[in-house]
Amino acid sequence: MAKLRWARWLGALVLLLTTHVATATVYSSTMLSEANSLVDIVPKQSKQLASNYLAQRTLSAQTEQSPSSVSRDESDSRTRSPGSSIDALRILARAEFNLGNQHIALQHLAEAKGLATKYNLPFLKLDLQLLDIRMRWLMSGDSRAALSALDDWQTSFEQIQNPQQLARGLQYKMTMLKADIASVDGLSSKAESLYQIAKAHADESKSNYTSIQFHTTLGKHYLANKQYNLALSELLLSYWKAIESDSGILLAEVNRTLGQLFYERRVLDKASEHLSQAADFYDNYENSPLLAPTLKRIGDINYDQGKYNLALVHYFNAMDHERIQSNVESVIDIRISLAATYLHLVNYPLAEQYLDRAQTLLEYADIPRLKAHALLLEAGLASYKQNADAVLSNAQQALAIAKQTGDVSAQKSAYQLIYLGYELSGDYQNALEYLKHYNSLALIEQEKLDLISEDAFRQQKEFVEQTLHLVGQKKELEKTHNEYLKFQKITFTLFIISALLFIFILRRGHIISVQREELDRLNNDLFTHSRSGLKNLRMLNAKLPVSLEESINKFEKWHVGELIHEPLNDRLRFTMIDVPFLRNMYLQHGYEEGLKLERAFGEYLRERVKHPARIYHFSDANLLYIEPNSEQETDPELVFNKIQQWVAEFEPKRNINRIIRMGMADYPFLPRAYTAVNDKELVDILLMSTSTARTLSMKEHCSQWVYLKAIENAPAASLATGNIRKACKHSINQGLIKVHSSYKNEESIKKLLKDE
Repeated sequence: MAKLRWARWLGALVLLLTTHVATATVYSSTMLSEANSLVDIVPKQSKQLASNYLAQRTLSAQTEQSPSSVSRDESDSRTRSPGSSIDALRILARAEFNLGNQHIALQHLAEAKGLATKYNLPFLKLDLQLLDIRMRWLMSGDSRAALSALDDWQTSFEQIQNPQQLARGLQYKMTMLKADIASVDGLSSKAESLYQIAKAHADESKSNYTSIQFHTTLGKHYLANKQYNLALSELLLSYWKAIESDSGILLAEVNRTLGQLFYERRVLDKASEHLSQAADFYDNYENSPLLAPTLKRIGDINYDQGKYNLALVHYFNAMDHERIQSNVESVIDIRISLAATYLHLVNYPLAEQYLDRAQTLLEYADIPRLKAHALLLEAGLASYKQNADAVLSNAQQALAIAKQTGDVSAQKSAYQLIYLGYELSGDYQNALEYLKHYNSLALIEQEKLDLISEDAFRQQKEFVEQTLHLVGQKKELEKTHNEYLKFQKITFTLFIISALLFIFILRRGHIISVQREELDRLNNDLFTHSRSGLKNLRMLNAKLPVSLEESINKFEKWHVGELIHEPLNDRLRFTMIDVPFLRNMYLQHGYEEGLKLERAFGEYLRERVKHPARIYHFSDANLLYIEPNSEQETDPELVFNKIQQWVAEFEPKRNINRIIRMGMADYPFLPRAYTAVNDKELVDILLMSTSTARTLSMKEHCSQWVYLKAIENAPAASLATGNIRKACKHSINQGLIKVHSSYKNEESIKKLLKDE
């Protein structure tokens, strides 16, 4: 029972972050809006923003005559109204409370209530009183005092005659606070009755924020009371509403709660999925106190799944954040988890190291739950050392604490370790007795899990059936509505069509002409490089496969005798040209001058390249030149000299880098196996050879070329490995592909090719 009560109090602390701001306030200042949005995620930053707002502006002398006025209008950025000053103090109080500075938080609330009294703002005062009651309740745990204060608050509330909407918002907050108190006190039926009363306001509210917060709070209540299916329904409703409203803060909170729900139901993959989404959101904010517990829970999931190394990663990440937050209980918990993980990894020195650190901190912090876990780990380490006395001593202490706190899982582990201790000491009678206790608890736990699984199945089936029914009804309604609209508009549509048909016929010729011109322009833009004007990579991808397939067909016909003469004119030489000045000209000459230079170079090349040769702008500094190679033994150096001359003669007065790097290959690449290399593989071969030429050029500081040529009898199997680069390197080593280059050291070139 003690553990259950502790869990409920932890849930109450989370409820503070949600319920009391369920009716979202609209702030005139962006600084206050940002501070309010960060108060639960990064309270330090929220505190700084609210403090800056109060420090940078002076309180206006304006008094607000209406008793119910809540003025937040601020036309002057140098002043702040009483209403906005109260908002800032309330945000500051919430931030301090979230940081653990509870008395400072109450002081800020007292200051805010003083302003509300001075400027006659009764509704703001009542709202502040509700927050004050909630904070004091969370600090003391005294439900009677909180309910008594709420009775006094109700009396004050009934004495005020003011607009209904403001009154309903306050009544909703008061009802939610009562429900939260009943939930934490274990009065489940009373809490649910109060939540149902508050539900009417949440459903009628036009604010998605209010609705999402209500269903999330109700889901947390069901989760705390182990009513998993009811919790799932409420949290899923909040989840989809948060997605629809694009609220990252609310979605992260729902994901965190759903992760806890699935963790308790042992659906670990879904728990990890939701918690990871929440962690991704909180990780966007520096020093968020919500990130560390989320990472810790993900680590617990990995631990339960046996992914111990992954669990260590998340535990260490969580520990880094906890160092910033200085939460002693969380620091101890993480160190105990690390010790348990290292124990499973059979790393006893590190397990002992982290356990010792945790026990040192436990000497100054009275946390029975963690004390029991530490003792169980101590007993586990002793069992590995075959120290029966230490196992029994620590496990029996842990059992005593677990019975006091009502922790069934810890009791089960303690019974198991006591059984092992007696077994180590040879006392098999006592070992058998404690084994029976362990089996009894394990059986009870398994029955609970079986019950949850069976109930979950029924709930899931019902949920799917309801969803399918609603989807079917929605589709049927949409279909009927669409048919009604169709028949309603059919007469008007026929008239419009008749009138437009004549106009359409008249304009058809004009439109077709305009579209043809537009299509020609688009084709030109699509298949030419935007700066140089040369044919681009898209044109290459469209034309090259077709061209090569046509060449293959002719070679195959000649090979089987359908053609008399070998189609030498269909042989092609491919040259990949790396032109460094295209890469650097914008840096050297500037953007405008670079554009002019690249366009001029493109026009210059188009004049030099004569049909049937063609050139493509492959990438920013790479060109692909293709020309017929009717003679197989054509010297590749001739092609290199020709292209080098083109570059040398382009605007000779300009101070540009005239170096080029070229990679060359013929198609078909294998003389006896025309289909062994396709277009993409051929381009890959060219890129490999060009890269080698580039490396040589950078080494020698001059233009270089590399030409890869397969021998006459190279088999198709030599390149049919699926990885053309690896196959080429292998074939070069075997002598099936010869490497020709302007660089005379063939061994160096082969080494460079191997490194590609």
